[in-house]
Amino acid sequence: MRPDQPGHAPGDDSVEVGRIVAPWGVRGDLRVEPVTDNPKRYRPGSVLRLRGRPTKVVRSRESGRRLVVKLEGVDDRNAAEALRGELLTIRPEEAPPLGDGAYYHFQIIGMGVFDERGSRLGEVTGILRTGGNDVYEVRDGEGREVLAPAIADVVLDVDTERGRMTVRLPEGLAAATEG
Repeated sequence: MRPDQPGHAPGDDSVEVGRIVAPWGVRGDLRVEPVTDNPKRYRPGSVLRLRGRPTKVVRSRESGRRLVVKLEGVDDRNAAEALRGELLTIRPEEAPPLGDGAYYHFQIIGMGVFDERGSRLGEVTGILRTGGNDVYEVRDGEGREVLAPAIADVVLDVDTERGRMTVRLPEGLAAATEG
């Protein structure tokens, strides 16, 4: 069970594929922290959304773990600086389909989490990326949090249409939720 990027952009129905970190140079290039496993997302000619509006990628290149991206209409350092911290997004329907058992983060965040008996444990409020597998942060209405590893032994069922996940928590985690 492997959730996949991108994440959900807060406050709307768009899907985050990157965050502008800083300007790069003096011609409007941007340092971007990519939040996507899709290497084609930043190819020249690709269309992303910036502040809800479509914008075209003019050029891009890798720079370590980040990218340097030139967007149409961002032509100098001042314009690039004004975009620091902004999200680059796509519409949910533009995200390519994933294989069985793989989910985008935006499909998981906000999902109700239930144990095998049908008792509600809370909802997924965040996803921690670890080396081996993701871990779902599940918070109940009283602020208690459980960390559920996104592995087949723990996550028994994910129903994206109903917004419902069924889990079998390991012994130590199950006891912590009954507090």
